[in-house]
Amino acid sequence: MSRLTNTPNAYQVRIAGRDYTITSTDSPEHVRRAAVYADRRITETSAGGFMNRENAAVIASLYMADELLSAQDDNTRLRRELMLARQELQQLKNAK
Repeated sequence: MSRLTNTPNAYQVRIAGRDYTITSTDSPEHVRRAAVYADRRITETSAGGFMNRENAAVIASLYMADELLSAQDDNTRLRRELMLARQELQQLKNAK
């Protein structure tokens, strides 16, 4: 990944064998990690060799969307559990 000097927050990344210009307000490390992850998922998806790049990208994006939705569900569940634990702790404190 390289930062483009003529455009603020623009980066050149390579995903699935092609170069893309990404503009982001995220940190360079975050952009790099996202690009590496996308590249890896597309590469894994197309490893069988029976899929063109576009189909591999679509299937990989579905896998990533599934991962994101699962992570969001986990986050919601954990927040709910944390809220209940805090309420129980407050009740215990109030009972003393």
